[in-house]
Amino acid sequence: MITDLGRLTEDWSKVESIVLYGAGTVSKICENLFSKIDIKIECVIDRDPEKQGKEWNGITIVSFESIKDRIHEYKIVVMAAHTAFNSISSILEKEGLKEFEDYCRVGQFISEWLWNEKGLNCVYHVDMTVTTRCTLNCRHCNMFIPYYKERRDYSFDELRSNIDLFFARIDYVAYFGLIGGEPMMNPSLVDVIEYLENKYSSQFGRISYASNGTIIPEDNLLEVMKKYGVHIVVSDYSDIIPYSEKILKIKDRFEAFGVDYDIKPTIEWCDFGFPERPVVRDNETLKVHLMACRPEWNGLNDGKFYYCNVSWSAEKSGRFLLDKTDYIVLKDIDPNDRIACHKISELSRGTSTFCRICGGCGIDNKQFVKTGVQL
Repeated sequence: MITDLGRLTEDWSKVESIVLYGAGTVSKICENLFSKIDIKIECVIDRDPEKQGKEWNGITIVSFESIKDRIHEYKIVVMAAHTAFNSISSILEKEGLKEFEDYCRVGQFISEWLWNEKGLNCVYHVDMTVTTRCTLNCRHCNMFIPYYKERRDYSFDELRSNIDLFFARIDYVAYFGLIGGEPMMNPSLVDVIEYLENKYSSQFGRISYASNGTIIPEDNLLEVMKKYGVHIVVSDYSDIIPYSEKILKIKDRFEAFGVDYDIKPTIEWCDFGFPERPVVRDNETLKVHLMACRPEWNGLNDGKFYYCNVSWSAEKSGRFLLDKTDYIVLKDIDPNDRIACHKISELSRGTSTFCRICGGCGIDNKQFVKTGVQL
């Protein structure tokens, strides 16, 4: 199995205190995890002047400039998602700091350091597909839904089985995502959220799900989202598809119920190429791509854990065949065998055979397409 773990330098094992870079969403989600582990956090860095001087979990938030002269004294964990990490990484590199030696992204810290030093088997972000049905038919859908021959909702029993298999073998996951298709098309969505929260709330940071904004959520879903702090990201394609009035109505509904939400008017997507124009990579260009892409999300579907949820969907579309090294059959792992269970974390930082033909979402992919264009 190829994995990105084992890259932290040996002196990380001696670390008793760290600095967190980023006091945004990722830090908020991971707050309960850092409260559980025995490590001192010297301070939290954030570039937003409005956050500086305030506190994160009782720890002062400071500017980078205020600690820059002492930054080499600490190991830094970057608490930021994929795109923001690249920006922060550039700032740190300018100061002579090196990834894996002086700093690492939070996913690396969760999966590698917590295992090595605390014996915790953790994953940063996993997505579970609740439906492959969708209200749209986007030409460049990053789950390739328009290319499916058959689409379906996964039953509550199927989804519950995935959840039980996963959490019996994992100590903690920061993000647990529910995706589609359009997740709100699955009538079991409320039951799934309640099951996760009632049984496994101590083992994850936050439930989130993504919507295309074409379905106005029912009261019972909004009530559950508010109750458990479920976060929803709505992609607004109204510059292509005429449904801006519905987006505004959904926004009003979220605010009326006090739901945590983001509405993102996306302008362009990375073009994965697949399935119409799959990328062709040799071994050398593949290595470059793997270092550039490094997605932070994994997949949990069909009783299996996948390195990349996109690769699972590529196979479901009927246009790609995964290798057995691209996933782990969870029931084949004894939940009492900690070493065997850690293979899940190893694969979470690994690769997929699909990477060889997928454009990916890293800085090496310069091909962009308009969002929401329909087939």
